[in-house]
Amino acid sequence: MTESQFQCSAAEAEAPPVVTASGDIDLANVNEFSDVLNRAAAESDGITVDLSDVSYCDSAAVRALFAVAATTKLALIVPTTGPIITLLSISGLDRVATVATRD
Repeated sequence: MTESQFQCSAAEAEAPPVVTASGDIDLANVNEFSDVLNRAAAESDGITVDLSDVSYCDSAAVRALFAVAATTKLALIVPTTGPIITLLSISGLDRVATVATRD
């Protein structure tokens, strides 16, 4: 299995800031993901995280998202189907964040 290259960036000029991630988010790169989330959250009372191009999220990524949701308004953009929207439901993130889907 080939791991998808992780990338993450924040468009902090937007209101609310938009964090866009792609590839696999796991223990190997969750600190970078968390740092980008926390910097964006510090600039606003809410952030949007676009996970449309994320192929895999492990529990470390879920914890990072819960941590942000505990301190700021969190909106998530996810694919309509697939493992990411399922993970949000199973973990309960869909109950603490606003979730929008994208095909």
